[in-house]
Amino acid sequence: MIIDIVGAGALGLLYGGKLLASGNQVRFWTRTAAQADLLSHDGVTIVEQDEEIHILSDQIQAKPVSELTDTWKNTPGEWLLLMIKQTSIDDFINEISPLQDYVLNVACFQNGMGHLAKLQAALPKSLLCSAVTTEGAKRTQSQVTRAGTGETRLGRYNIHTVASTSIEEKRTFTLSGSLQQAGFDCTVSNEIDKLIYRKLLINAVINSLTALWRIPNGELIVKEERKRLMRQLYDEVLLIYSASGICMDQDMWDQLISVCHSTATNTSSMLADVLAGRGTEVRSINGHIVKMAQKLDLVAPTNEILLHLIEGMQPEGVN
Repeated sequence: MIIDIVGAGALGLLYGGKLLASGNQVRFWTRTAAQADLLSHDGVTIVEQDEEIHILSDQIQAKPVSELTDTWKNTPGEWLLLMIKQTSIDDFINEISPLQDYVLNVACFQNGMGHLAKLQAALPKSLLCSAVTTEGAKRTQSQVTRAGTGETRLGRYNIHTVASTSIEEKRTFTLSGSLQQAGFDCTVSNEIDKLIYRKLLINAVINSLTALWRIPNGELIVKEERKRLMRQLYDEVLLIYSASGICMDQDMWDQLISVCHSTATNTSSMLADVLAGRGTEVRSINGHIVKMAQKLDLVAPTNEILLHLIEGMQPEGVN
């Protein structure tokens, strides 16, 4: 199976490398030609608890994403795994606009919300899936270290409002099977919307506060002052969810604390962006909560303050 990985960061290389090692043909698509050349020259090593997977340079197919459409028209891939961040979605849509009349199978791994509607408008004939994962990875030059073993859940976008076909269902299960064969705990879920909102809640609390305080995930729960703000943010999101008819598990707070424990040493993606002086996904996470509240004539003051604080940060920090 030909699988296109758009976004060769830590998570993209983890999935792409393991899919390649399990017998699939994988094409990596990077933001720049220089990044593609570096990946093609150095290869990549994936480090797990019990093994190392060495992907040699001659096994790597890497090109800039600007060449994706022409390549895909000549040699279509079976699946495209979209591993870029929300902040790059508009640029990606511009790149793949020539494929709007083609049928692609796209699995979207983004945090936050809003990207799926944009992608569906840009690729109206394509199959879009949400991919909700707890996998984590850290990249150091040409080495990617997998942070334990997470779960990946796939679900078709608009399954409840747009009639799906048995062919689309079969395609989704085919991708799930390939990911299982590559060593990922992957299943297809009919409750993907609930999982998306669960992840949005977790990201709204953990990502924003770790980015603001510049601390790893586990440091959130070592001080009562931090936990109080976590709880305030959590309660605000749940109130908006309830008004929207979105139900979470009764033990959701305990699950949130558990995530802080299990990812204690992790640097959240939003914190990593802040430290690197990049734009963050806060508008598609906390900003989306604010939009949900506004549609219901409610307010989300804590989320709105965090949105403005993080968007207003100086990339160079404080001297």
